[in-house]
Amino acid sequence: MAEDSKPQIEEHLALPESLQGIAKKSRKRKNKNLNRGPTALPKNRGSGFEEYFADPPMTPVEAKEEKNEIYSQDLPFAERMQSCIQRFRSRRRLQGDRGLYFNEYLFLGGVDTTPNTFGGLSQQEMKELTPAQRREATATDVIWANSQGGEKFYDGDDEKWSVDFAAVVAGFFSVSLVHLTSFEPKRMEEGIDTIKNFLRYVLQHDVCPEYEDSVKEALELCKTASVEWPMIRQLNADLPGHFNLACSEMFYETSTEESWSFQTFKRPKGFDPKAVFFAAFALMDEPELFEKLSLKEPSIFSEYTCTLELVEIIRPEEDIVKRFNSLVIGDKAANHVPVGKAVFKQGFIQDDWENPWAGEWPVKEDTITLFFDDALLANMMPGLKTVATISELDAGLRFLRSIEMIVPSFYIFLPQELMRHYKEPRVDNRAAPSTRNAQKGKDLAEDEY
Repeated sequence: MAEDSKPQIEEHLALPESLQGIAKKSRKRKNKNLNRGPTALPKNRGSGFEEYFADPPMTPVEAKEEKNEIYSQDLPFAERMQSCIQRFRSRRRLQGDRGLYFNEYLFLGGVDTTPNTFGGLSQQEMKELTPAQRREATATDVIWANSQGGEKFYDGDDEKWSVDFAAVVAGFFSVSLVHLTSFEPKRMEEGIDTIKNFLRYVLQHDVCPEYEDSVKEALELCKTASVEWPMIRQLNADLPGHFNLACSEMFYETSTEESWSFQTFKRPKGFDPKAVFFAAFALMDEPELFEKLSLKEPSIFSEYTCTLELVEIIRPEEDIVKRFNSLVIGDKAANHVPVGKAVFKQGFIQDDWENPWAGEWPVKEDTITLFFDDALLANMMPGLKTVATISELDAGLRFLRSIEMIVPSFYIFLPQELMRHYKEPRVDNRAAPSTRNAQKGKDLAEDEY
């Protein structure tokens, strides 16, 4: 009984050798980021442009390397900036149009972003390089800082080039970004966000402390561009407004559609231009101008095109707004919109075209006052520039006839824009075409001259 009560221990039977499996050796997973460098963005961490993305903290060794070697103040600015651009590319995924925006921005700054086909190195030679050497060998961004950059890129000549982060950002947002995005809101915001992300990276890694103020100014321009471009887009869509439409219909026999695009603004049903025109001056505090307009029937005195820069916005006060809202004509509410004023001075918009009116100021006064609907004034900002055609009445009133273009307050045209398609001249021993061999010259290809 005692022996039977002992627990029975089961013995595991071994399988025949022919049925025994062969244990597989576990493979050690390689860290794929090693080939891309210790600070490379892991492939499962998004693109680096997410709203709440933050760069992971660096190790003491990495921080010391950046401070004492990569971004050492003993190194020239061009060398530090080149390393920064290359490392930024490895820390971000410039997918879709972001890469295009970033390349165009760098080009305006004099950086050569033309592709580099690995410098002629084989795949085996590439594997033998360190991550830093590999990044430099495959880099597509070069700041020459010498004569190798030619006339198209930064060559280190302080007389031709100056380091100004804010100016490059303003130039990119003013011209290049508009052309690249076709003025589409989401794409423009993506372009602004790309540059803002890069500028923050420059500040975070203390790349160029001597230009810290310029970098911060450029970051403020990113905020300004995010505000002003949508305002200008809305302003363009809402023009001409009730008041300027009334002026055009009263004093011109031609159709107003020839002067305005009418994107979102539509001519109201039952629109009475004469009532809108005179009611505006009767309800505003403009007694002298109202008297001149009432004494005789005004007519067009002159018309001119000029460049204007907005100096001051005078929106209607609350009591004037109440007057417009309570206006009744006959037995019906007039539904007239409040009208305010905008004061302009002579402006200048530089671009790659010759503007015949750029230096003209057709009036004796230093400023021009124009009247606008309050809704239009809400989307204007001091410093805004526009090329406009102004009509002037013999009673002294000036109103907006048409607008050719509107640009934000930070608008600037960089000379580098003209170098986009520049090609270095080549030596050619062949004689230039002349009248004696005119026919031969016509047969030659353009690139053979």
